[in-house]
Amino acid sequence: MKSSENIPDDLDMKLMSFLQAGIPVEVDPYREISEKLGLSRQEIVSRFKRLHEDRIIRRLGASIVPLKLGYQANGMVVCEVSSDKISQIGEYIASLKEITHCYERKTIPNIWNYNLFFMIHGLSKSSVIEYVSNLMKKFGINKFEILFSIKELKKASVMF
Repeated sequence: MKSSENIPDDLDMKLMSFLQAGIPVEVDPYREISEKLGLSRQEIVSRFKRLHEDRIIRRLGASIVPLKLGYQANGMVVCEVSSDKISQIGEYIASLKEITHCYERKTIPNIWNYNLFFMIHGLSKSSVIEYVSNLMKKFGINKFEILFSIKELKKASVMF
């Protein structure tokens, strides 16, 4: 890696592709990566740590399927938050364990005034509606919508 620029080299990019494809749950999870990239297990871990320290990789974790855990209601919440409060409110909402994504977005005046978006997964639509309503009430947000998923067409991470 070019340390002065914190830019991943070719091996880092290949390693990240393997990580995104999934690491097998087995005694030696890095065996295949080691064989295909010609890296020792120690070098794989060292590169991963450096990529994490450089904030290129945020975390390594399990990817679950909410539906298989009983989470039937996936709601994208869009709300209109005053510009002087959006950072404070957005950071608070992003810190909640129930929220998986949280973004500030530009508005289109008089067409689309929603500027804060977040995703929540719940066991039922009613539980999501109740949770979001209470959250919006807490912050005095009156203009919001919950856009529930009807069908998942694609869900994937960015691949390199």
